[in-house]
Amino acid sequence: MSEIRSIIAGTTKRSLVLIDEICRGTETAKGTCIAGSIIETLDKIGCLGVVSTHLHGIFTLPLNTKNTVYKAMGTVSVDGKTKPTLKLIHGICRESLAFETAKREGIPETIIQRAESLYLSVFAKEVLSGKNDTKLADFVSNTSINGSDESHLQSSRIRGVAHNRTQSTNQTEVLQKEVESAVTVVCQKKLIELFKKKNISELAEVHCVLIGARERPPPSTIGASSVYVMLRPDKKLYVGETDDLEGRVSAHRSKEGLQNASFLYFLVPGKSLACQLETLLINQLPNQGFQLTNVADGKHRNFGTSISIESVPVCS
Repeated sequence: MSEIRSIIAGTTKRSLVLIDEICRGTETAKGTCIAGSIIETLDKIGCLGVVSTHLHGIFTLPLNTKNTVYKAMGTVSVDGKTKPTLKLIHGICRESLAFETAKREGIPETIIQRAESLYLSVFAKEVLSGKNDTKLADFVSNTSINGSDESHLQSSRIRGVAHNRTQSTNQTEVLQKEVESAVTVVCQKKLIELFKKKNISELAEVHCVLIGARERPPPSTIGASSVYVMLRPDKKLYVGETDDLEGRVSAHRSKEGLQNASFLYFLVPGKSLACQLETLLINQLPNQGFQLTNVADGKHRNFGTSISIESVPVCS
């Protein structure tokens, strides 16, 4: 903290400020807020600088900044392993390569495996659900292949989302929750159906993850099949599937008017299943009142057109 005090006291708009792992030596929550306040102060001074951090909570703080931009470390898949490119790319990434780094540095495999187990048991659902709605994680993790249980859980999930919408004043957030709910119900129902028919060997779970307007897909998406929904600024949707989510997000945002588009995505085991769920969503989401820009893409297959599901209620 003494170094930070000296930096703040001596910085002018002509200064170059370099801070590595800001506030790393204190308790995470309060350290995050202190770091955010420091960034606001430096932004107000108008200096040039680079601040690195693993305090991802900074990205959700309501910071009052005008000149601050967010960058993330680029990654690439090499022989099935995610590795950093050591090049900065525009946007936010909330996922680190902690386990990969630990393996590379020779930490015993037993320790890493235990760490991964602890992470999955405590943090994974929170991360995968984007901290948007704990009911979504509950719905996914508790979904039963029993028809009556499935129907009850879907009904509970929809009512929960409808209740949350009445408390939201942000139209974008409301749309995101509506889309998230519809995507989860439609795709989870289809996956249960495929599992019952033994068309898939394991019951996959739909974990919708939000990529915000300034964010990039996490490294875990590299080389993985995913289904995504782009939430355009004009409130229209685009549904797609890809094995290169970062490339697809960049391609969409390169088009005029879509620079601030956000995305919802979930990973699936294989491109074939991703294609099926993509077509299913294209054919089903318009029935829920959503406007799609690529409705015609769903007409090349009949998959999904005959399935009837309950409408997702919208509360104003």
